[in-house]
Amino acid sequence: MSYRALYREWRPQDFAGLVGQNHISRTLQNAVSKGRIGHAYLFSGPRGTGKTSTAKILAKAVNCLALQDGQPCNRCVNCEDINSGRSLDVLEIDAASNRGIEEIRDIKERVNFSPSQGKFKVYIIDEVHMLTTEAFNALLKTLEEPPPHVIFILATTEPQKIPLTILSRCQRYDFHKIAPRDMELRLKEILDASNVTVEEGVLPIIVKKAEGGLRDAISILDQCMSFGGDTISLETTQLVLGMVKSQALLNLTEAFVEKDTVKLLTEVNTLLREGIEPGQIIKDLLEHLRNMVLLQVCGADSQLVAVTGEEKEVLTRQGQSLGLAWLSHTIAVLAKLESESRWRANTRILLETTLISLILQGEKRDQAVLPALEKKSVEPIKATLPVENKKDKPSTPVQTGVTLEQVKEKWTQVMETVKHLKKTVHAFLMVSVPLEVRGQDLTIVFKDGYSFHKEKVEQPENKKIVEGALEKILGQRLNLICLLEEQPVQVSSDDPVEKARNIFGSDIVIIKN
Repeated sequence: MSYRALYREWRPQDFAGLVGQNHISRTLQNAVSKGRIGHAYLFSGPRGTGKTSTAKILAKAVNCLALQDGQPCNRCVNCEDINSGRSLDVLEIDAASNRGIEEIRDIKERVNFSPSQGKFKVYIIDEVHMLTTEAFNALLKTLEEPPPHVIFILATTEPQKIPLTILSRCQRYDFHKIAPRDMELRLKEILDASNVTVEEGVLPIIVKKAEGGLRDAISILDQCMSFGGDTISLETTQLVLGMVKSQALLNLTEAFVEKDTVKLLTEVNTLLREGIEPGQIIKDLLEHLRNMVLLQVCGADSQLVAVTGEEKEVLTRQGQSLGLAWLSHTIAVLAKLESESRWRANTRILLETTLISLILQGEKRDQAVLPALEKKSVEPIKATLPVENKKDKPSTPVQTGVTLEQVKEKWTQVMETVKHLKKTVHAFLMVSVPLEVRGQDLTIVFKDGYSFHKEKVEQPENKKIVEGALEKILGQRLNLICLLEEQPVQVSSDDPVEKARNIFGSDIVIIKN
């Protein structure tokens, strides 16, 4: 027996077998069981979502000799003939290759003939939007006054190209992209029946590549099964799809972390020599960086990132090293590059120069960050501290029982508590360090360029979370003050004490009466 493509082997045979289109299958099944059959239907939606399969199921249901609650039996002679393509009562027409008026006129002449063995003659016109204007006009004549034994089912991926005169005479059903979970369940069903196992992360990659089309997903799985045999590895799937391997993406981002331009270009060159297109490198790197952002914002246990547990750990570490601001900027740059590269011939040069510029920008950013943030020392940025301006009796603020050293010592625990309460706040705090404890106030400073993170932490609900975590760990209620590195401070030029603090730092100035 000759081999049949997997998507044909697993084509649904009744309404119950349709995946992810319950709103359509239930409506049609009820219509058939109650005898409410329309004369013209329009099935519109993305490719591979079940339009043609549904058309054939409907054709079987209206002609089935042993209908069961609106479902075709798939055992009677009519059902078997339709399944095998032998039925003279069901005609499929591809409008992409038969788009002229002659083909439609031929239909118009034949519709008056009674069905040969079923109740209805069913015409399925696929990609109907490809018909010419004259062909649509000819079809309209038939749709206006069709014989009672004729049903038209029009299928299209572009309903906006169909004339309104045609649309108004059809019952329209819009097929949706199939949900990832539904697609994974069907793929697992196929794998179980085929005695094939897959590594963790394979199915999410296939589902994502299919972009909501189950037929595409099954076809990709078919390719992977042909290549990998009884066990499909993650590497096999990436190879079949022409994707950048996970390890290569981790190597690329590690080069960004280390600011190693040579390593970065070497890795890109290796991928190109393996036959990976520059556009594919950009696309996969974008998805990789997006996963880093999701892990930082949503936490390491997020189900939005479909990678192995070990890879999640590396992604989390690299993402924290690179920072949300850099990741967001890089994603925007690469997204623009991906859009422009489709029309450029020198994509490789654009890719390499863009990646180099991103490393250089990262170096400039780090050079601009004061040593205080790198060493978590407060001396270089004391001039940015808010200070009290008391001209008459300047004095040192009354200190609480908590010192800056204690805050620094417990800061990791505070961050973990915040992360448990709200992961997004934890992500925003990652680019800040404790700066000073003065009275009831704890001042933290954010790296230059992270004003968005500062503003988010300053929001009342988020600030309350941080202050609550501080109280829980330190046993002392502190008021949180957020500063941005190099933020200017307004001090009185008339106060010599403030001048001294501003020049020498608060820890050096000793006030004597």
